[in-house]
Amino acid sequence: MPSPLAALSGLVSGLLDRSRAGFRRLEPGGRGLAIGVVLLVALASTLGILALGAAFDATIDREVTVDNPDRPSDSTCETFGEDDDSVFAERCDRPERVDVDVGEELRSAANGYLGYAVVGVPIWWAVFALVLHGGARLAGGAGSVGDSFVVAAWAIAAEVARLAVGLAAVWYALATATVDGTTIEAIANEIVAAMSAMRGPLLIASAVVIAVQWVVVVGGLEAYHDLDRGVAGTVAGVLALLGLLLAAV
Repeated sequence: MPSPLAALSGLVSGLLDRSRAGFRRLEPGGRGLAIGVVLLVALASTLGILALGAAFDATIDREVTVDNPDRPSDSTCETFGEDDDSVFAERCDRPERVDVDVGEELRSAANGYLGYAVVGVPIWWAVFALVLHGGARLAGGAGSVGDSFVVAAWAIAAEVARLAVGLAAVWYALATATVDGTTIEAIANEIVAAMSAMRGPLLIASAVVIAVQWVVVVGGLEAYHDLDRGVAGTVAGVLALLGLLLAAV
């Protein structure tokens, strides 16, 4: 009966063989497909931000009183508020304080990051691909920078799983948290505390996703850069370690 270590080694070796074979089957249309993968990840990230906003709105049923953002400052109103010809006159008649729905405000704030998802995913892809290509070149790899972009595209596809787990964790944390603060700052602190309780599960999910990405990158480096498995594993391992450190921050 093989030892657990031998069984694990055999499992990993089999996964790496499949990863390498998968990349070799992609040619010659692999680059166009890689762009499609990145676009799907960007779309998933956009939908994820919308889902995050929906989670805030659905789970936080709390109103607080805040300064009215549509009313000028007291000093401005004292100076121009009585002047009927002033552009501030009508705005100064508005109440100084208004009630806001915290869930709706957080949803609006989350939706403000939609543009970052659309732009950020391609930027992350490019950075990842260039760093990967630099590492492969230093290790003696023979592939082109386009090959590295293909490998990076399939590696970041695994981020969709991390996004899904993260959204589920956020929803659960908010749904089970007690949010009863009377100010935006107090409620923000309560939300942060609720999210902190999910740090462990999220870190485990990140580790699993990074392990999957390691398998993908090693297979890609073997297939496209002609690196042997040990060297490819080392290059991918350095990137995986950096990713894990970033996830732990």
